[in-house]
Amino acid sequence: MPAKPESPRRDPAPVYVVCGPEPFLKRQAISGITDRVLGGADRCLALREYDGSVAALELADVLDDLRTLPFLTDRRLVVLREADPFITRYRTQLETYIQDPSPTGVLLIECKTLPANTRLYKFVQAVGEVIKCEAPAARSIPSWLVNRCRDMHGIRLEARPAAMLCDLVGQDLGVLDGELQKLALYVGERERITAADVEALVGQYRQERVWGILSAIAAGDEPRALALWEEVWQTDRAAPGRAIGGIAFTVRRLLDAKRAQQAGASVRQVAGILMRRGDEQRLQAELAAFSLAQVEGMLCRLLEADVAAKTGLASVRSSIEAFIVELCHSREAHRALG
Repeated sequence: MPAKPESPRRDPAPVYVVCGPEPFLKRQAISGITDRVLGGADRCLALREYDGSVAALELADVLDDLRTLPFLTDRRLVVLREADPFITRYRTQLETYIQDPSPTGVLLIECKTLPANTRLYKFVQAVGEVIKCEAPAARSIPSWLVNRCRDMHGIRLEARPAAMLCDLVGQDLGVLDGELQKLALYVGERERITAADVEALVGQYRQERVWGILSAIAAGDEPRALALWEEVWQTDRAAPGRAIGGIAFTVRRLLDAKRAQQAGASVRQVAGILMRRGDEQRLQAELAAFSLAQVEGMLCRLLEADVAAKTGLASVRSSIEAFIVELCHSREAHRALG
């Protein structure tokens, strides 16, 4: 039997699939497709969304919407979110529909995975588009930020401030994009975002809060350190990666300061590395509270906490609480021996 000829492509296409693990990129893709399909049409009249994870959702409901003639617009868009279980239940019927889709309805499927070796994938590709949303590798995120800043804001972001932003905020693309928007507003008419801009807008306030935690640990004041961490958590709980990233950024500065101090740097120079101003005697005492090996160990411990959080072994909140308690107990034991 001869192969069935591919349907001629429409623009917009009758079917899109947005799949992958990166939520920000998926949101961006869905938003772009929605604008492309509906343009300036009233979303209340032209857009219908379904939750594909709901077991009671029937394929007939989705198909009825797709085949309903649009009102005061050229097309209807039907978005099927979290559709993996729905695809499993209705794979064959979806394949049949995609081969003869509605001329006025556009189906947008959001799911975690759609393997390229499946019939469904090939049918979608024949008449529409599969958009894969994979997070860039950690080492590539600064480059992603540079390109995003140029494309979305028309502003130059160099490699160093991009890497600094990742250190401060973490690797959540949505959170990073939000910080880019703030920075674009902050620099105003200027054409470049500098490291000083990142420090001033993103780093300084967070650095002060996190340094308060380290100061409390240096004093062995566990209740205060935990209370300050709770404050940081409550203000940043929507972005867990930013919480660990902010602490790690400050600890890396502390490590740089310790190394500079060993190399003979003055207290003022060390204060500059730490972005600290004020009581030099107190700063010296806080630096003396940790050995170089202890600071290096703190970074390793934060890396373990980050891995545990990302693999589901522990939450960010509990991991940092354990980190604080462990360091405070270590300070108490050190003083007891001293």
